[in-house]
Amino acid sequence: MATIDSGGRSSLAGVRVTGQTLLMVGFTLVQTLALGLWLTLARGEPLISAASAVGFGVLCLGLVLEHALTDVTVNGLSLAALPGRQIIGTAVSEALLWVLWLGVAQRLGGVDGILVAGGLFAVLLVPHHTVEDNVLRGVGPFESVVDLGTVGCSAVEAVGATVWLLLAFEGARFGGLLAALGLGGVDPAAAGLGALAVVLFIEHDIGVALARAG
Repeated sequence: MATIDSGGRSSLAGVRVTGQTLLMVGFTLVQTLALGLWLTLARGEPLISAASAVGFGVLCLGLVLEHALTDVTVNGLSLAALPGRQIIGTAVSEALLWVLWLGVAQRLGGVDGILVAGGLFAVLLVPHHTVEDNVLRGVGPFESVVDLGTVGCSAVEAVGATVWLLLAFEGARFGGLLAALGLGGVDPAAAGLGALAVVLFIEHDIGVALARAG
């Protein structure tokens, strides 16, 4: 009987893990698509313009959905307990960080500008991810502002963003590298967005594990 119970628990745990993994894949794709569409709309446009406004709106909606699904992955599905205002707040603040990141990269220009923007992005993501982790754990959003445990996922996301923008803006420089990876016929911007999706999934996996550990 004990063996059956143990097997049943193992099967249930396996189903739960599979479901959580599918959720992470889902909201990673949502975030990636929102970012890709945002960059397409906002690239080269003035900050105050119709295209930038539409792009920002799309990005905010995508990030709200991504943050909501992250909460479901960590805490389970409970609409009554879903921290709606906090999710919207963290999503909009993250969207603003992406806008700042792109603005710095475009303002400085070239590979060096993208690298500087990536470094700044990594630093600013640490307090953002700390607040997000607080929300996921159900404590006050500003209970802590800098948690060293979020440094890893912040660095991973910033690296993915940097690779994406390098390939999207400076793709001609990396044609040889893409060819060596067997991606010679792939548009650099598409390859960059694919790389971002992989990195974001890793970042989400780290973030979900951190929130559960707390």
